[in-house]
Amino acid sequence: MNEYVLFFFVPLAWFVTIFMIEAGSIVMVPICRIESYKQRMIAALGALWAIIATSLVYLVVTLDTIFAPVMFVTGEVLIAPLLALIIFIGLHHFLIGAAEGAGSLGLRMDEEKYLTLAMPIALIVAFLGNTLFTSVFSGYGFQFTLQSLLQLQITPDYVQMLFNPFNIVFFLGVVFYVVYFTVTYYGIKERWYLGVAGLTLSHIIFLASTATWLPVVFQSAVGNPGYWIFVILTYVLLYLSTFKNIPWRQMWVFLLTYAGALMFGVFTQGMILQDAVPAGTVPEIQGSLAGVPASLLLTNPTTLTAGTIVLGMAGILVIGGVTAVSYEVLYRRALEKVARKAKA
Repeated sequence: MNEYVLFFFVPLAWFVTIFMIEAGSIVMVPICRIESYKQRMIAALGALWAIIATSLVYLVVTLDTIFAPVMFVTGEVLIAPLLALIIFIGLHHFLIGAAEGAGSLGLRMDEEKYLTLAMPIALIVAFLGNTLFTSVFSGYGFQFTLQSLLQLQITPDYVQMLFNPFNIVFFLGVVFYVVYFTVTYYGIKERWYLGVAGLTLSHIIFLASTATWLPVVFQSAVGNPGYWIFVILTYVLLYLSTFKNIPWRQMWVFLLTYAGALMFGVFTQGMILQDAVPAGTVPEIQGSLAGVPASLLLTNPTTLTAGTIVLGMAGILVIGGVTAVSYEVLYRRALEKVARKAKA
């Protein structure tokens, strides 16, 4: 797999994992009946907005640096879901900000009202992001011939892009994983069975959907011992987080999920449009795999070398700095406030 294509999955996996914390928290807040967990979720939401916004910008800059030759075509073909995603992310963060402001003024009913309104918006944002991901890797929603594809002449079909079976099934798998992630991340012992159910269903759905629509990913995963170790560790971590309250629980949950997202990137072997371009279509380009190598879309080598060095440094300094500040200034202070309220 091309190292620059793999490099792109580093910020992509980071953004996906960070957004899982926010999406899981915001969906659970309105329905959670255990006040201690609810307050911790609200504290996390107040600390995540800066990390998510910065991570998204970093992801777009990385995409532009590595795949510059196709940015115009990508923007043209995906303009509708991208525009909708930007609008809903803006609305999503506005509602979270309004809830945070209401909470700081002691307006608890208004705080919960804004968070409840943000819940369906978070699901829409997640669905749109999932749509972009599945369409690029499967080819659903793109109309082209082999000749037009080589000339980067692609016509979008937004109905198919949004409502194809792969997108819907894979999104359900993501939703079930987020249920597991949230239960494990917050160590919700009273709902451990939801974590087990969500995790089991997500693993089944991911395997079934990739076997049907992303053959390269499926074959790479089931034949790799690392994948099965990951599966076992997800169950072990669920047990340790809910029943043993292990130290640094949230860090371990985050890192394991981040590692899983990176593994998915490795398992693609850098191939996109896997369901639309079967193996053997252009063997001199594809080799023995289905899809089209993303390495064909890379920018020139000089820009790639310089750009990835700059991006690597920026990722450590900017993303790392924003995350550290958000954790120390926003999240820890919010948790201290929750602890003081609990004692009172």
